[in-house]
Amino acid sequence: MNRKRFLRGLRKHLSFLEREELESVVLEYINRIDCSKKKDEEIIATFGSFKDIQREVAEKYSKDSKKVLKKENGIQYFYKNLKNFGKIIKNSKGKKKGKIFFDLLLLILITCILKIPFLFLRDIGDRYIATFLDNNLHFLASWGLIIEIIYIIVAISFFIRTFQKWFKNLK
Repeated sequence: MNRKRFLRGLRKHLSFLEREELESVVLEYINRIDCSKKKDEEIIATFGSFKDIQREVAEKYSKDSKKVLKKENGIQYFYKNLKNFGKIIKNSKGKKKGKIFFDLLLLILITCILKIPFLFLRDIGDRYIATFLDNNLHFLASWGLIIEIIYIIVAISFFIRTFQKWFKNLK
């Protein structure tokens, strides 16, 4: 990675800092690059990932690094975990790979079972709509759609959070 790209990424990942703190850290990294006798790309490679730098700087400035990392990444953080998960499965052997697949299937099964309360809720709503609104198809369809959308949001949130908790310690 060249100097310009690195500094742009550094500013982006350290945007949680106050302006003066941010410029101080960026200047520190510029000095480290300038003082090195290695090529820019070589010295930048020794700094580690932006996530590592972010964690280190957050600790230095007494920021909660977990909040900083969570705030900065969101869906991208899950995507990176998913990519790493694929690499871990590819490199795993025997029982470890079997356990990972079993845990993943269990997580998918639990996410599917999570739909049962939503089915009951939809059926109860359908009965009330049929009783009080004379089987109005527009209300029935709207009610069913609302329940499905809520289920999808809950299921995706549950799956992502649980996936990250269960598989974060795999190496």
